[in-house]
Amino acid sequence: MRIRNCMMGLFALAVVVFLAGPALADCSGKASFEDDFQTLDPSWGAADANLFVQNGAMVIKPQPGYIRWALSQSDYYGDGSICVMAAITEASAIDQVQPLVLFWATPDYANMYVLNIGTDGKQGFYKVDKLSNKRWLTPVAWTADPAIKFGLGDFNAVEVQLAGHSASIIINGKKLNQLNGDPPDGGSLLGLGASSGDGVNATFTFQKFQFFKAATP
Repeated sequence: MRIRNCMMGLFALAVVVFLAGPALADCSGKASFEDDFQTLDPSWGAADANLFVQNGAMVIKPQPGYIRWALSQSDYYGDGSICVMAAITEASAIDQVQPLVLFWATPDYANMYVLNIGTDGKQGFYKVDKLSNKRWLTPVAWTADPAIKFGLGDFNAVEVQLAGHSASIIINGKKLNQLNGDPPDGGSLLGLGASSGDGVNATFTFQKFQFFKAATP
């Protein structure tokens, strides 16, 4: 399998027993924040050749061998669910590219968690990495799961449920993992991104980015 790691090294999180807290949200009902990508909201930053909006979607085209990501400056977010549709729409080597969902991020890009979705061309994989004070760590390898779609143009419904120090990874309605982490005090930023291997040209499409705030007990 040739799935490419994010440059600078990566960190995935350990599974823990879910901690009690506010009732978790899901990808239904009224979102507290929603971007349908009819235009590029200025909270994502300025459009360029590698990140822009087209036909109701955010399109990311990272330079070969690099990661391109963007954090939304719309608000600081606490407990709740991040929901987005993500697809690899073009790739010269599909086993070396990954769409990314960013959570528990700080505005300076020095700290964040990154959900990677990838494939070896035969099955789908996922991984969660952590950037801590601009240093990457990598304790957990990629994990295969049949719930993940991996063909070009296949959209995965991605949900990350955040509750206290717990993050649950849900793809296409299946809970794949529950991870213990270190969210920033006072809320965090959310974002999207894409990673491409050396010499690999790829295009990623994201639709219907939402955040559903967790209900209080």
